[in-house]
Amino acid sequence: MTRKNRPPQTLMQCQQQYREMTQVLTQLGFVWPGTLQRRMMTCGKPQCACHQDPQVRHGPYFCWTSKANGKTVTRMLTQEEAEILQPWIDNRRTLNATLKRMMEVSKHALALTLRAKSKAR
Repeated sequence: MTRKNRPPQTLMQCQQQYREMTQVLTQLGFVWPGTLQRRMMTCGKPQCACHQDPQVRHGPYFCWTSKANGKTVTRMLTQEEAEILQPWIDNRRTLNATLKRMMEVSKHALALTLRAKSKAR
């Protein structure tokens, strides 16, 4: 188990891990929701070779998918748009994972604090 995955043993260790995670957050750039896929597709012409051989399918096409107001939204992107958005999507994943870990460390810090207070009584 790595140091970052191991539960901290002291409140000071909790604080140190929390500070490290806030540093990760300060390094993030823009964030964007959804996922990005690179697709090779068949066309609408039945005689086209893309229907017979997957190696000659058309593309690549870049497709962004996300949820908006409870509905799935899909949009085709240019390669340039996809290259811009992919790091932003990766940043959002890092943000979510870091926030989840911050909540876990905070929960552990609360347990350590409450345990120390009850021992002091």
